[in-house]
Amino acid sequence: MKSLLVIVIFSAFAAASARAASGCTPDDAAATVQLTGLDPAGDPLLSDGRRLRLIGLAPRQSLEEVSRFDAGLRGFVGQPLGLSILGEVDRWGRLPARLSMPSAAPGGPMRDLAEMLLQQGAALPLPEPGSSPCKTPQTPAVQKTVTSATQVSPLTAVDGHDLAAVKAQEGRYVMLEGRIASVGERSQRTYLNFSRRPKEAASIVLSRSLWRELKSAGWTASHLGGKRLRAYGVLSGRDGLLLEVASRTALELID
Repeated sequence: MKSLLVIVIFSAFAAASARAASGCTPDDAAATVQLTGLDPAGDPLLSDGRRLRLIGLAPRQSLEEVSRFDAGLRGFVGQPLGLSILGEVDRWGRLPARLSMPSAAPGGPMRDLAEMLLQQGAALPLPEPGSSPCKTPQTPAVQKTVTSATQVSPLTAVDGHDLAAVKAQEGRYVMLEGRIASVGERSQRTYLNFSRRPKEAASIVLSRSLWRELKSAGWTASHLGGKRLRAYGVLSGRDGLLLEVASRTALELID
């Protein structure tokens, strides 16, 4: 067993701290709400009963992560917060949203709550559209070696070719690895498939805009065939075999 714990931390994590410190801020005109804490599923709960999924934060994977998230969120309970809703209610009844905290200085800028939680080590980052009020340079995911004293939990790679292993992680935030067998380009989505046959392995789903961005960086369908890919996101889809990636920072070619 190595004495050092190797974990994957997105480049977005460091960027989040830098943006929070620089005063890069969300919508100052957001509606004012109050948090009451976490619901039984571990998601932020507003005083009016609405449940939130904070954009840019990964789902909690263990009781330890839920506890750390709860502790980080507790300092904001009962305080006036700005709410920016960024989409429709998801299948679990949560609104994708950002919460913002008024500045301690009168007339100062609002601060993004998710970025503050990342800075505290209370959550893992999930690169996705709307996760930051400021634009971040898109860079590949990186690996960083740290001691076991880190506050961020490690992710164990899930083999995208192992059906049972993939399906067991449905709805969870994972690090998925596999070798690309085929690329399916559609009008609105592109699929990086770990098998040529449907439902035999996992697939990575890319939006049209992200696929266009990747192609401009040389990620062509012919080039990707046979390459080993690492991707980060939440497993979903009808059979729990789809991992939708919304940001280039959540993708890494291994070989």
